[in-house]
Amino acid sequence: MTKIKICGVTNPADIKYLNELLPGFVMFFEKSHRSISADTAKKLLSQLDRRIKSVAVTVEPTKKQLDEIYDLGFDYVQIHGNVGEEVIDYSRLPVIRAVNVSGAESLSNINSCRNIKGILFDSHLPGSGKVFDWSLITEISVTDKTLFLAGGLTPENVAQAVKSVHPFAVDVSSGVELADKSGKDYAKIKKFIENVRKA
Repeated sequence: MTKIKICGVTNPADIKYLNELLPGFVMFFEKSHRSISADTAKKLLSQLDRRIKSVAVTVEPTKKQLDEIYDLGFDYVQIHGNVGEEVIDYSRLPVIRAVNVSGAESLSNINSCRNIKGILFDSHLPGSGKVFDWSLITEISVTDKTLFLAGGLTPENVAQAVKSVHPFAVDVSSGVELADKSGKDYAKIKKFIENVRKA
C-alpha cells in the first residue's frame, strides 16, 4: 500500500489531526513559511504518535545541522538543493534525496548517489503546488532506492498519481493546507488519505 507523507507540520493542532488519521510520515520544513525552530520540532515530536515516522526536511544542510536533526530524534532527513556527497554520507539518519524534475536531463545520475534510501521527485519549483509530467519518471529504475512522489498533489489528483506512478509514498503539503496557510485542513488530510488508500 502506498505510504503517505504530510509536509510542513508546524503546530499542535496539526499533530492532533495526524495522530488520529495516521498518515505514515510527517515532515518538518526549514527555509519556508512552514519553518519551525529546533525547540518547536522537539515539542511536536514528543506529541507525535510513535507509529508515525518523522522526516526533517532541509535545504543544503550543514554537518552541524544534520547532527542537530539526529539529536532531536527524527527518523529520516530529506535533503533539497546542492550538497556534496560528503554531506550526504555524513548523515547518521537515512537520507531522502529530493530531485526537482524539469525534464529528463534533471533525472540523470540518480543511482550514483550513496547513503540515500529514497528519492523524492518534486516539481521544478518545490513548494509551489505545481504538478510535473509524471511520465518522466515512470520508466526510471531507482534500484534499491524508494520512490517518493511530490509536487502539486491534492485530494483530487492523488489517486491518479498513485495509479500512474506506483510510488512507495506520496508527499503533500500545500494541497492539504488551510486557505490562510496557518496549518493543515483536517477534512483535506482525511480525504487525501482516503483517496490514496482507495487507489
